Amino acid sequence: MNRPEHRLRFAYSTINWGAMCDIPAALADIREAGWGAVELFGHSLDMLGTPQSLNDILNGLAPATLFAGIELPDSPTQRTKLHNHIRFASEIGAEAFGLVGGARLRWRPPAEEEYAELAALCEDLALFGDTLGVTVSYHPHVACTVETSEEIEVLMRQTRYLKLCLDASHVALVSEDPLTVLDTWWDRLGYIHLKDWGRGKFAELGRGTIDIDFPNILEELTRRKFGGWVVLEQSQSDVSPLESARSNAAYLRGLGYEIG
Repeated sequence: MNRPEHRLRFAYSTINWGAMCDIPAALADIREAGWGAVELFGHSLDMLGTPQSLNDILNGLAPATLFAGIELPDSPTQRTKLHNHIRFASEIGAEAFGLVGGARLRWRPPAEEEYAELAALCEDLALFGDTLGVTVSYHPHVACTVETSEEIEVLMRQTRYLKLCLDASHVALVSEDPLTVLDTWWDRLGYIHLKDWGRGKFAELGRGTIDIDFPNILEELTRRKFGGWVVLEQSQSDVSPLESARSNAAYLRGLGYEIG
């Protein structure tokens, strides 16, 4: 059960509806499933509209976080777009902004200069976000520049303001223990992604096959009074996004957590 002295804050990502989705319809599904906050995942600014128009269609959903992809090599155009996106996050009242990406060739690990370029880009964005009250976090991710704890350490050594968005599933997929990684990087933790993995694809919480211990992860976050957002990021599903959102809500409620 959720500890009475600390309540975790949950949000639901729009990723399962797609970057080019009907945003008002996706938000309506998330509200219908009982969630009280949202991560806006990968949507361009022209799709999101003005801060006022977006706040109107949020219709009570809290804008917890925004999320964007990054590419290497970096470019001035990319930095300008991401600065604008972070500024938009601030204008709608989002506390956090997530980044994922970079370059990773399957036949070799990233070179030192690639880690350095990623770190420089992420730190620039984190510094900019800090001036606006938005915490910028990098998401270690399978098939991206930073996957493992050793690579997280490389990135963290080269940055100061940048935080981490740790994803339990992606930690487990590189054969590491999510609880150990959370403990190691607790002081740099910006926010959390949760999703499950089963039979070669992402799955709703509790339906995975790689034994991710979500109850203990959530208990540890509660025990340590984690103040960031815990975002359920259902990347894909075999049913409708709405049905997945309902299933994930039911799982968390079954553990005693409030998601609204």
